[in-house]
Order: sequence, then C-alpha cells, then structure tokens
Amino acid sequence: MSYDDVDQTLQPTLSLGDAALLSVFAKLFKEHVVPAIDEKIAAVKGPLLDAYDGPDSTSRVDAKVNGTAVATHTVAISKDKYVVDDEEAFTAFAEDRDEAEVIIQARPAFRDAMLKRAAYDKDSGAIVDKVTGEVIPGVKRIPGGKPTGSVALRWKEGGQEAVLEAFHKGQLDDLLRGVPMLPSAPTRDGGEQ
Repeated sequence: MSYDDVDQTLQPTLSLGDAALLSVFAKLFKEHVVPAIDEKIAAVKGPLLDAYDGPDSTSRVDAKVNGTAVATHTVAISKDKYVVDDEEAFTAFAEDRDEAEVIIQARPAFRDAMLKRAAYDKDSGAIVDKVTGEVIPGVKRIPGGKPTGSVALRWKEGGQEAVLEAFHKGQLDDLLRGVPMLPSAPTRDGGEQ
C-alpha cells in the first residue's frame, strides 16, 4: 500500500500507545532512509569541488530535466574576515582614539565554579555555596523538575526489528495513512504489495 495516495487530512487524535508506535516507526524510518537521501543530496559536492580546483575550473553546475535547468549547485566561497592578531597594538590604537575601556568582571572559572557549587537554602530562600554555606549574592535559582519540551527515545533490544517486521506485514498501515512519501511496504519475497 502506498501512503502518499490516500487522503492527507489529519487523523483523529491517536491513543498514547499508537502515538508512541508511530513515533518509533518514524524515527526508525528517518535513521534508515534519511542518511541514504542525504548521501544522494551530497553526491554533487565532491565532483563540483574537484571541478572548482581542476583545470576546467567551474564553480557551478545546473541540474537539468529534459535539457531545462531546474536548479543550480554553486560552490560557496568564503569572504575575507578580519581578526585582531596583536591585542596590545590594537588596544594602543584604540586608546589613541579614546575608544578603550576597562572592564572588571568575575573570572569565568570562578563564575563556573560558584554556579556548580550553588544550592538553594529552603529555610532562608537564599542561594548558598554548598561547600562553605556562604550566601552567593547575584545568583538566582530557576527551579527544575518541569518537562523540557523534548522526549527521549531509547530502543528496547530487538525493538527496531519488531517495528520493521510490523511495517512489512502491514500492521502499521492504519497509523501511516496520510504520512507522505513513504514507499509501499515490500512483501517478504521482495516484491511490492
């Protein structure tokens, strides 16, 4: 069954279990198919870079369908950029033009160390150094324990194989209706259903 020829409207809300199954199938599909697609997309990169440095130097190539250009690949060229190479000389140059300033700030290593040692004292509501107990001024607590908005997936042993098997047997067909660009599932003998 091809999934791109069916009605593309959204399905009613899935059960949490069905949503989880659809999610793992999509992740598995992405892990197996996207790298192959990315490889095809990148196929022009090496030859075009070789042609750029080659005797027939070219920086672009058109993709054509029936002799008509449908897209152009172009070698990206970096632009000049400038960085300060001699800090003392540049600072002297800035001082001569009244464009220098003195900045006093906590050393980054001290800042990192204090933030790692920071703890919330429930009794006082203050942020303290968990080693010394001293209050650390200027640090605030952002409470954790709330969902971050992302969900992690960890495959169970044999899980990928089981999902692929269910896909090949057509057991995911109802979940995959409306999912664009999925090829039809091959039968066990290698043909299409």
